[in-house]
This record gives sequence, C-alpha cells and structure tokens, in this order.
Amino acid sequence: MIKLASSKECTGCMACVDSCPHNVIMPVIKKDGHRYPEIDHLQCVSCGRCQKVCPVINHFDYCSDSKYKPLLAWAKDDNIRLRSTSGGIFAALATYVLKNGGLVCGCIMDGLRAKHIIIDSYDELSKLQGSKYLHSEMTGIYKAIKKELQRGDRMVLYSGTRCLVAGLLSYLGKSYDNLITLDLVCSGVPSSLLTKFHEGRYSTIASFRDKEKGWDVGIHSTLVDKNGNKCKNTEDSSIIDELKVSVLTIRSSCLDCKFATPHSKADLTTMDYWGEKEHKEEHFKGVSCVIPNTEKGKKILEQSDVNTITSEWSKCLPYNPRIAYGKYFGAKFNLFRVFMPFLFNHCSKRIIQLLYVDKLSWKTSLMIPMKLYKYGMWKIMIIHTERSINKILEKGL
Repeated sequence: MIKLASSKECTGCMACVDSCPHNVIMPVIKKDGHRYPEIDHLQCVSCGRCQKVCPVINHFDYCSDSKYKPLLAWAKDDNIRLRSTSGGIFAALATYVLKNGGLVCGCIMDGLRAKHIIIDSYDELSKLQGSKYLHSEMTGIYKAIKKELQRGDRMVLYSGTRCLVAGLLSYLGKSYDNLITLDLVCSGVPSSLLTKFHEGRYSTIASFRDKEKGWDVGIHSTLVDKNGNKCKNTEDSSIIDELKVSVLTIRSSCLDCKFATPHSKADLTTMDYWGEKEHKEEHFKGVSCVIPNTEKGKKILEQSDVNTITSEWSKCLPYNPRIAYGKYFGAKFNLFRVFMPFLFNHCSKRIIQLLYVDKLSWKTSLMIPMKLYKYGMWKIMIIHTERSINKILEKGL
C-alpha cells in the first residue's frame, strides 16, 4: 500500500496530487486547519509516482554549493515597492518577466483562502503582491507549469515558500533553462483556522501587512467585509495579527523545516531584511534581503529594476535565522499549540481571543501563570535559536 509523508513531515506542497496519473489523491483540510493529501486506496494502482516526487519521502537535496553573499535590495519603482510587503523584489522580477513575454506564478487571495495562479499580464500583478500568511492551494499548478516549460518559448517565474519550490523542482525532476525560481523565507505556514471566525462576515483579506506607518511597523491585517468596506486593527483582525507569525498554529513540518539553508536550489531567495541598520532612510518604503543561488538568478536580478547593496551573513542571519536554521526548539510541547485544534474547533471567538491574543489583564489571577508560561516557552526557543545561529556563523558560510 502506498504511504505518503506523515502529517508531522508533510509540507502540503501537493506535488503528489499533481503527479498522480489516475487522480486518486485529493487535498483535504483536517482538524488542525492544514491541508494534507489523501489517497483513495480503492482506486490507487500503487504506481509509486507520488512517492517519487514527494520531496520529503525522496529526501530531496535542497542545498546548493553557491557562495554568493546576501544583498540588501529594493525595487526602484516606488509604486511597486509600496504595494509590496517588503522591498518589492518579487514584483520587480515579475515585471521584467512579464514585459519580456513570460509567465509569473504566485499566490493570490481567493476569498479567505490562498491559492497559486499563473498570470501573463502586468495588469494582474497587483493580485500576487504582498505576503499571504496562509497555506496556498497548489493543485494543478505543477502540471500547468510543466506544460509551459516544455513548450520552451516563454520564461516562467515561480514564487513560493521554500517547501513549495522544493515541491516543484522534485515534481519536474529536471532543470529547465526557461524556469526562474524565487523562494521565500517564512516563519512557518499558519493554520486556516485563523480565518474560521471571519467566514460569512468577510469576503477576503486585502492585506496581511501594510506600510501606512512604514514597513517595519505595518503589522495589521486589512479585512474586507461583505459590503466591500475595509476593516483594520479591529477585534476581528486581532486573531490573525497575533497568530500569523506564531509557532502556535503552523504546520508540524514547519517546526523542523528541512528546506532551511543559506543557499538553496532556487535561483533566488528573498525575505524581509529584519535588523538592517545602515540604510534606515529606506526602511519606510521597505527593504528586502536577497540571496542569489545561481548564475541565472544573479543575471535576472541584475536585469530587473532593483537596487542592491552587498551585505554580510553576520548582519542578516542573527535577525533572520530561518534562512539557515529551521527548528523551533520545544514548540511542539507548547500546550497552546497542542490544544489549538480542539480550542479553535470548540470554543467561541471570545475565548480564543482571551487565550491567544492576551486580552486578559495582568490583574486577572489566571493570566499571570499563562503569561509566564508563554514567555518561558518563547525564551527557551529564542535562546536555542541564537546559539544555533552563532554556531553556523562560526563555521563560516
């Protein structure tokens, strides 16, 4: 009987779904709010194709031997940059590809869910801009990209988290000269349960972060209600704002990311450049850290409308540890994480806000041990991560 990656290791890349020649694997959202592949064993012929493309089962090597240094970067076009979550690198690369007749694959919001689509027009690019702090539905995307790559007459830019880029590369099984991959360093994929209390009241999420007060302080999500009104910094958005970068709801595989590496198989790697101190005049509009991993990636970056400044690993890695270190030490034992599926599925929004958004006062006796527990778990994780990053820097990159 065919067995896929366990729920603790599955990244949700869904390469297995697109690989199945008999369409007997379907993505299913389980009680933790995450999407997992499920096989109809009555229809499965045990061809093994799904296991061959799974980057977890086949131990896909996502590390490269590149020696390029990290770069501080931002898009030269302020309109592109301000619509983006950080420095606008993805949008600048996408603009170059689209203007040269290519295709761009990225994530959009479809209601309260995220999904990947392929576009061929600059007019559609704005939908792909901005971070989406939800797992993206990938079904059908790998097939569509492979079809375009095999035609060979257009460039294809593919953007996704590192596990999603690993999923595509493993699915393709070979390199394509007309494929450009951009992987995004993330802190983990949050559960779709974050939007559970918004269903029926809101039509979509316009943005998960904004630059109204600047890149490094724009943390609030903007919801769109059924009447088209935008709502920000409200009780309804507080659950998303508090938990979108928290270890308490992310996939189990994200607690020990197998694809965290300074140099990956993607052509380019990008993320927010947290901790940047030398060009603060650029912070309001947003800055990114970019790591070229291939000569192809380096060339496409140079040809795009982007400003770059060479940086050092010692400057970016301590503030962006997920580049090289994928573990959240002790997080799987955090009781707020262990009981998260049960609490979100059985408790009211008010209870969830009290437990996860710290709405209780310090004067409430129950809150004191809860806050101390949360702080202690967080501190243990931070100390372990800092020590691990120091060891990586000592070894040299």
